[in-house]
Amino acid sequence: MNLHPLDFELVARESFFGLFVMSITIIFNAYSFTWITIAYRQTLIQAAPRGRQFEILRFVGFTMLLVIATLMSLFVWVIALTAFGFVSEWTVALLYSASFFTTVGNFTINLPVGWRLIPSIIAFSGLFAFAWATASSMSMVHTLSNYLEKNKHH
Repeated sequence: MNLHPLDFELVARESFFGLFVMSITIIFNAYSFTWITIAYRQTLIQAAPRGRQFEILRFVGFTMLLVIATLMSLFVWVIALTAFGFVSEWTVALLYSASFFTTVGNFTINLPVGWRLIPSIIAFSGLFAFAWATASSMSMVHTLSNYLEKNKHH
């Protein structure tokens, strides 16, 4: 395989851009997922036992915060695609980003030449966000099950 110097330059530029935007999503996820997980744990530590059904609903509420945080990290890509002029309308950028963020990839637009690696980087960003949100929710499940076990007689 023989790469032309211009091809290498385009791939390097695109990779730098994609990794930069992905690093913003990772920073956002680090703060939001960590905050949500710690807030959930602290809520249970400070809460008086209210029963299994209530605690499961509380868990669902905090899980929805993880979902909202994941959707907000998707908007980092929407902002980047519109701010750098790859997509003119934010709604199209949202559909495009969401399609690749979920790795489905069924919504296509023609990105400029030299920017065709972006969908793969968006997909990797989404995989990473979903894995991290899953790990956070599993940590919260562990916290909930310990809490319910400890307070099963209340």
